[in-house]
Amino acid sequence: MQREIEKNINLLKSRIEQVSQNSEKSISEIGIIAVSKKKSLEHIKTAFNLGLKDFGENYAQELQKKSEELQNLKIIWHFIGPIQSNKIKTIAKHANWIHSLDRNSIVDKLNRECKSLDKVINGCIQVNISEESSKSGIDSSELMSFANHVDSMENINLKGIMVLPKITGDSKEEMRRSKELHEELMSVYPNANYLSMGTTSDFESAIQFGSNLIRVGELIFGKRL
Repeated sequence: MQREIEKNINLLKSRIEQVSQNSEKSISEIGIIAVSKKKSLEHIKTAFNLGLKDFGENYAQELQKKSEELQNLKIIWHFIGPIQSNKIKTIAKHANWIHSLDRNSIVDKLNRECKSLDKVINGCIQVNISEESSKSGIDSSELMSFANHVDSMENINLKGIMVLPKITGDSKEEMRRSKELHEELMSVYPNANYLSMGTTSDFESAIQFGSNLIRVGELIFGKRL
């Protein structure tokens, strides 16, 4: 397993370096979130020992279990799934980042929970850039007003936006619009300098359109069974 994951990470970094030569971002500016949902503790330990520090989880209970089991490792945990109101307490306790902020009520509750924990969490606003009813996220027209609300929270650091462009069809057009939205956001909130965009299937295109935080699972750990 270690040899396979090491080979995969080296290939991923090589591909990032290659695409970064023709993008605005250098390889040092592009963060990798290893999407570890449904992956074992051993998989995560192996990837961590090979130099990856950021791991992404989609489910609050799985995040909690892994965070508690691996608390001796200095892992940066990213919650990247849809947020259920009744799971916010768990997410607030165990995540360092949350990528899927999309409702005022969620933001308010998360801020209260982080305040009670005496912690500040990094937050990205999820924008439904593809306008698909099956996906979470705010409408792009709501970004600036919603960002103002997030930025007003004492225990949430507004760090940027997260998008899930379609895998096929208009993905590059959606990535271009995501870049423009992110630039608009940064013109008012310069510290919101992360564009979380790109997965195993499209991270190279995402980097070309300004992504500096990619969420990759399959290419690191292999296909989920």
